[in-house]
Amino acid sequence: MNKSSTRSLRPAEARHAATVETSERTIGKLLRQQAALADFGSFAFREGNLVSILNEAARICAASLDVPFAKVCRYRADHNDLLVEAGVGWNPGVVGYVVSAADETTTQGRAYITGQPVILEDLSKNDSYTLPGFYAEHGIVAMADVLIKGHEGPWGILEVDSPATRHFDHHDINFLTGFANVLAEAASTTQRTVSLRAAIGQKEALIVQKDELVVELRDREQKLLDMQAELLHTTRLNAMGQMTAAIAHELNQPLTAIANYLSAAKRTLQAETIDAKMVSRSQDLIGRASKQTHRAGGIIKNLRRFVEKRESARSRENLRAVITKALALTHNGLNDASMHVTFDLDPTLPDVLIDPVQIQQVLTNLIGNSVQAMRGCAKQELLLATCRGEAGFVNVTVRDSGPGLPAEIASRIFQPFVPSKSNGMGLGLMICDVLVKANGGRIWLIEGLPEGTGFCFSLPLMPAVAAAA
Repeated sequence: MNKSSTRSLRPAEARHAATVETSERTIGKLLRQQAALADFGSFAFREGNLVSILNEAARICAASLDVPFAKVCRYRADHNDLLVEAGVGWNPGVVGYVVSAADETTTQGRAYITGQPVILEDLSKNDSYTLPGFYAEHGIVAMADVLIKGHEGPWGILEVDSPATRHFDHHDINFLTGFANVLAEAASTTQRTVSLRAAIGQKEALIVQKDELVVELRDREQKLLDMQAELLHTTRLNAMGQMTAAIAHELNQPLTAIANYLSAAKRTLQAETIDAKMVSRSQDLIGRASKQTHRAGGIIKNLRRFVEKRESARSRENLRAVITKALALTHNGLNDASMHVTFDLDPTLPDVLIDPVQIQQVLTNLIGNSVQAMRGCAKQELLLATCRGEAGFVNVTVRDSGPGLPAEIASRIFQPFVPSKSNGMGLGLMICDVLVKANGGRIWLIEGLPEGTGFCFSLPLMPAVAAAA
C-alpha cells in the first residue's frame, strides 16, 4: 500500500517541480526585464541625444528578449511612412534608409494605425502583410511590433526580430510596451529640450541684437539731438528773417504816410507867403504824421508781443468804430475818384472782445491789398460787411472787384512768403492769420466768387453777450 502510494505521487511531484522551475525562470526573466527597463529609463533621461536613446533601446530590447535584431521606426507625416531611425544587428543600408508604408499592408503600419501589438511567430505562415526584402536577407522568421505613443499622438514603432520561430508571450509584449512608453517620453522630452535650447539660443541672439540696437539707438538719439540743435538754430535764423520782413512790411504803410504828410507840410511852409490857413494846414499834416508814428509804435509793440508769446490785450470794442478807424488809416487809396466803397454793416451787432490795434492792422492789410489789386481796373468796388456768424461770433468781410487770385496761390495764401500781389513779400496775410487767431477767431478765403477776391474773418462776442445770443 505504501509502496503503491509512493509510486502514485512521484509524477505529481515531478509536475510540481517543473511548474516551480518554470515560475522561477519567468520571475527571473521579469526581474531582468524590469531592471533593464529601469536602467534604460535612467539613461534616457540623462542622455540628450535622441538617436543615442533610440539605438540603446534597440540594443537592450534585443538583449533582454534574446534576439539579435531590433529597430525603432519614426513616423514621417510628410511621407506617410515609417523610417528605420535606429536599430541593432542590421546590415548597412537599413538604419536611416528603409521605410515601411504606414498602412495595414505592413506589420509596422498596422501597429501604428490600430495601436495594438502585431506579432508574427513564423513568417512562412504569413499571408496578411507585405514584408520588405531585407527581412529575407537577414533570415528573419519571427517579429513583434508595439506602438510608441507620444503626447501629441503616435510617434513610431518599436520592433524586435528573430531568425528563428519565436513565441512572444504577454510578458514580452508588456516589456516592449514599457520600453515604448519610455521612448515616447524621451522623444517628447528631447524635443522640448531641443526647442528650449533653440529658444535660449534665440533669446541670447536677441539679447545681443538688443544690445546692438541700444547702442545704435543712443547714437541715433545723439544725432537727433545734434540735428534738433541745428534745426533750432536754423529756425531762429529763419524766424529772425521773417520777423525782420514782417516789421518792414507792417511799418511800410505808416512810414510812407508820415513821409507824405511831412513832405506836404514842408511844401506848405516853404511858400513865399504864409497865412493862417496854411499854418493850420501844416499843423494838421504834422498831426496826422504824429498819429502815424503812434500807429508804427503800436505795430512794433504787437510784433514784439508775438515774439514773446504774450496774450493779446483784448477789451470790449464796438466793431463799427474799429472798422471806421481802420478806414481812416487807409484813406489815401480810398480817396481815388474811381474807387467806390460799399458798407453793409449790421447795426444790431453787439460788442466784440478783441485787441483793437491788432484787428485794425488786419483790416488795413486786407483793405490795402484790395486797393492795390484794383488799381488800374475799370471797375473798382470795395465791400466792407459785418454779420452774425457761428454761435458766439461775428463775421467781417472785405471783398474787392479786382482780378482775383490764381488757384496755385489761393491754396497757400496764408503761408509765409506767398505774395498775393506782384510787388508783395507774402507776409501780410500770414500776419492777418496770426492776429485773428490771437483774438480767438479764424480767417479764410471766400471761394467761388464770380470776380475779385474776398476774405472773411470771425471775431468773438463778449462772453455775457455770447451767452445771451
